[in-house]
Amino acid sequence: MAEIKSAIELAMERTKNLVMDDEEKRAFAQKDLEEKLRAVMRRFLEGMIDREQFLDDYGNIKADKRHKRLLFADLIIQEFEGSAQNERVFALIELVGADAGARFEEEAKALKTRFLKELETREAGIRKSIAGRLHDLGISGSAVEPNAADWDEWKAGAREAASLFRRHLSEWKDRMSAASQ
Repeated sequence: MAEIKSAIELAMERTKNLVMDDEEKRAFAQKDLEEKLRAVMRRFLEGMIDREQFLDDYGNIKADKRHKRLLFADLIIQEFEGSAQNERVFALIELVGADAGARFEEEAKALKTRFLKELETREAGIRKSIAGRLHDLGISGSAVEPNAADWDEWKAGAREAASLFRRHLSEWKDRMSAASQ
């Protein structure tokens, strides 16, 4: 009588000679690391875990410390948005900086301060511009306080500031990379 094989046995027979080469293994490991880092970052950003739990989870991810730090910095840069509502993202930037050393943690704090000042300066200029346009339309007075966030000028200015800040973050990441080699 013929032997009846399960689907798993058939699949195992067909794939027994398939082997991943070193490059495929590295790519798989890179993707796995990125997914783990993205998951812990997402949990922190969404408030599901606090700073201590983040540090535990981040520390438990097994990988080359330098490579993990730089990949995580890339993920943070991708996550960054052009608004002042980036408090948890800034916290992650500072944690990555602290992981690289006190110098980079201080640079991260300085970057945050510079970005918030840049946003504040842009917002003041945009508010003034909007108030001027409203005045030209006959809308003025002490009670007129334009909500800059609802205007396209603000959205464009915030995107521009975020783009500039991403560049600064990339330069900061590159300095971290060069220092840890």
